[in-house]
Amino acid sequence: MSSRFAVFGLGNVLLHDDAFGPQVISELRSQWLIPDDVVVEDLGTPGLELSTHLAGHRRVILVDAVAADGSPGTLVSYDKETIVRHPTGIRLGPHDPSLGETLLTMDLVDDGPREVVLFGAIPASTEPGIGLSDEVRSAATQVADDIVQWLRDQGIAIAPRESPVPRIAWWETPTEFEAFRVAGNQLPDSH
Repeated sequence: MSSRFAVFGLGNVLLHDDAFGPQVISELRSQWLIPDDVVVEDLGTPGLELSTHLAGHRRVILVDAVAADGSPGTLVSYDKETIVRHPTGIRLGPHDPSLGETLLTMDLVDDGPREVVLFGAIPASTEPGIGLSDEVRSAATQVADDIVQWLRDQGIAIAPRESPVPRIAWWETPTEFEAFRVAGNQLPDSH
């Protein structure tokens, strides 16, 4: 899908604060009416296919947990030039997007976005587990609001939902079994 604007969340929802990008996408979708010509998508942990998501968009906002100096929940932003100047490092696994390398490659074939902004938050923990730290959850709400303002500044008509849905992301919603167990119920013996 080609559009003028795209907002993509990156991150693994099973690694605590690495779910920052998906959380921001969840907040945008639950709180705002976003026009059809603006793509808003949780990409999870893209690997080599990241370029297929970026192709055809003029302006892209990426949201991800970032390794940077500072306290957990501190927000940082990087423009496209900064991202491609930063050393790319090596891919540690098939889900590492290597953003700088991807943008450079796309520019070589003249298929990349003209403008890219990465909004990041410094995580408190990226250890296995579900749920954001309080600092990063607060940062997610702030970044969602910042993205809405940025889109409005670009002339995009974006409005709040009349009936916003709860800000609990799908991966933080207890399963029926968990709700059953928390209520003090036990499963019957299988014998």
